[in-house]
Amino acid sequence: MTNNLIDVIFWFRVKPGKLELYKQAIDFILPITEAKESYVLEYKIYKNAEGVYTQHERFAAEAALHRHLKVTMDGQIKWAEATEIEQVIILGDMSEHFWNLYGNENTHGYSLFRRFKRERE
Repeated sequence: MTNNLIDVIFWFRVKPGKLELYKQAIDFILPITEAKESYVLEYKIYKNAEGVYTQHERFAAEAALHRHLKVTMDGQIKWAEATEIEQVIILGDMSEHFWNLYGNENTHGYSLFRRFKRERE
């Protein structure tokens, strides 16, 4: 497994009639993540006017992503039932193990090419 920061950005829709199930999933996942998963560095969910959600998660390393999915498994099952993923972008190198588990035609990985970072003033 890799030991670099991992950003996961994905676009999805909530299936018709599944909004309450989606809310239950998020209401289960977010409190656990915030209280118990210090290796999940960021977790943001956006929604546009057309009903497409964009979710951004940042993990301390690949192992943190696997741990997050395991710790929040009950919510993840509901989330998967309630949503339809359109596209997943993985920013950061991931192991072959990750791609064997989660790789598909909607999931695309990107390795860091160049970087510049400035702190806010």
